[in-house]
Parts: sequence; structure tokens; C-alpha cells
Amino acid sequence: MFFFKSLAVFSTLAFGALSALAAPAASAVENGLVARCDCKPVPAIFADLTADINVSLVALAHTTKDNCTEAALSPLIADIKTKVAVAIGDIKLLGGQPIDVVLGVGVDVNVLAKIVADLVISVFAAIRVVLSVCLSVNLSVVLALVASLGEVIGALVIAVVNVCGGLVAGLDVAILGLIGAVLDVIVRLHISLFAVIGVQL
Repeated sequence: MFFFKSLAVFSTLAFGALSALAAPAASAVENGLVARCDCKPVPAIFADLTADINVSLVALAHTTKDNCTEAALSPLIADIKTKVAVAIGDIKLLGGQPIDVVLGVGVDVNVLAKIVADLVISVFAAIRVVLSVCLSVNLSVVLALVASLGEVIGALVIAVVNVCGGLVAGLDVAILGLIGAVLDVIVRLHISLFAVIGVQL
């Protein structure tokens, strides 16, 4: 009998000890704390993305009337979209991380805005070439393809603003101020996701 009583007491004490150990973890979750991750900062993600899509983007920017077809354009656009989607996932992993993890060292709002704007301009400049060359050839098919690419780029911008906007004030305004050269293409394709940074469609 004494053995069973002792066992019961021991079990109670053990459960209490385990509960006490578990409490800080639960408290951390409740308080919204996020474990520091070994992630690439946003500038590195954009640098890798720019390099990864370069071949397809250059090919897109050199579209001619002879290859202005769904068969020729679809693989290029699909490649870019796939790689942008991976970058979006990497950026979302940075949510809730400290500023040095998210941005790296020496990156302020102006530097970050230029990094984002440079990629946006590159993609939409290539889209402009496609639209101008394919104006009278398979226009409806081409519009659907390039609009889908524009939507993915819009989602990329939203991901950056969502993750970084609370760390660097005025990011949306700064990006908008730098992409004026391609606003006409964004508006023409009615990429509504860019409304998040103030683009008037």
C-alpha cells in the first residue's frame, strides 16, 4: 500500500515538474514570440531571384513576331513565375523576425525600395516589349500570359511590404516613387495587387 501511495505522490510531483517546464514554451507562443531563423534576408533573396530569372527574362525581352506564340512564351513565363513563388515563400518565412534577420546589415528603406523596384521594372519592361511586338499577333493569349506574370510580381511586392513594412516606415511610398517607368504597363494589365503600394488603376 505504501508503495502505491509513494508512486502516486511521485507521479503528481513529476507531472507538476513537467508542467512547469512546459509553461515557458506555452507562454512564448501566447506572447507571439518567434524563434530566430537561419534565413536569407530580403536583399539576398532578391539577388538570388534576379540571377535565377535572368535567362528567361532576357529571352522574354527579346521577343519577336516570329516567336510571339503561346508555345514560345509560356515556358519562359512559367519559369519566372515558379522562381518568384519560391522567393515569396522565403520572404514569408521572415515574418516576425528581428530587423537584422529580415534586412541584413546597412539596408534602410531607400535601399530596400530600390532593390524591389529594380526587379519590378525589369519584369514589366520585358512585358512591355512582349505587348508591343505581339500587338497584332495572338494578343488575347499574350495578354493572359503576361497578366499572370504581373500578378505574381504584385504578390512578391505585397509579401515584402507585409514582412518589412513594420520595420522600415514608408516602404510602399518609396517603391511607388521608383516604378514610374512601368506604371503604364501595370495599369494596362490592371494588376490590382499593386494597389497595396498606392498604384491607381
